[in-house]
Amino acid sequence: MCMLIDRYNRTVDYLRISLTDRCNLRCIYCMPEDGITRKAASEILSFEEIIRITKLCTTIGISKVKISGGEPLVRKGCLKLLESLINLPNIKDVSLTTNGTLLTKYIKGLKNTGLKRINISIDTLDAQKFRHISRTGNLRDVLSGIDAAIEDGFFVKLNIVMMKGINDNEIMEFAKFAREKKLVIRFIELMPMADNRLLSRDFYMSCEAVKNRLQSLGSLKPVYAKSFGNGPAEYCQIEGSLLVVGFISPISCKFCLRCNRLRLTSSGVLMPCLASEDGFDLKGPLRQNKEAEVLALIRKAILVKPPEHNFVLSFPRQHLMSQIGG
Repeated sequence: MCMLIDRYNRTVDYLRISLTDRCNLRCIYCMPEDGITRKAASEILSFEEIIRITKLCTTIGISKVKISGGEPLVRKGCLKLLESLINLPNIKDVSLTTNGTLLTKYIKGLKNTGLKRINISIDTLDAQKFRHISRTGNLRDVLSGIDAAIEDGFFVKLNIVMMKGINDNEIMEFAKFAREKKLVIRFIELMPMADNRLLSRDFYMSCEAVKNRLQSLGSLKPVYAKSFGNGPAEYCQIEGSLLVVGFISPISCKFCLRCNRLRLTSSGVLMPCLASEDGFDLKGPLRQNKEAEVLALIRKAILVKPPEHNFVLSFPRQHLMSQIGG
């Protein structure tokens, strides 16, 4: 199998696939309060089309896939798709990112697909604060989902988007929670992907500030990142503890030099970068059975990957996070 190398000598082997831009939550940094305009079914890639695109990607070097949304579990039949992707030749790893609210319902089915790794987003351990951040939903559902995933033997990582003045007083509580549950935990800097740009500027907190607070638990010793996932996180272990903490720093410390991914939206647009203004429409040529053209567009997306993203706190938002896949 060949390797996809971009202009900056980065190997691109990781495809993030958004199954839907719909979600059962309305998190303040991700979605407008009243949700998004629902796309017609014809605008969304079918599962067969997602499999076809993924197969084409594997012929030129993609070997890892992450399924995301919106919330992927709100899309009917997603378990069947997961199983099909897991069983594709040349796919080495498939993982799922979810808000956790539906995990207790689907965990046995997810286990049966052969899935082994789940990332769960949880931005607070306080029920009232959860309601404020998500605008809906129930923290108990997420906590139950985490326990269900642990019980069924999944490798679980928790994702926390840090927001100054909202959940930054829970850093130590999150560390304690992850240590007790024996989970990897990741702190993520707030990105300018919400409907209100002031949110990013006013509530931004750097990963360095999180590290400084965690130092009271012990020094942070870097550990090999690839042991914990395929993405941009920097991982550390708290000295004298088994707790592993990841840091994703898109604003304060760009990770673009090691970017290895493309993103496929639910409507069939291939995005070279999370901050891309435009992408490459694969749906059109795919539906015309022009697979050679689809492959050419995938290669072109690799060639136009920028050296680094242009996120700053005043970034003029082009897409909501839920539209691209978190």
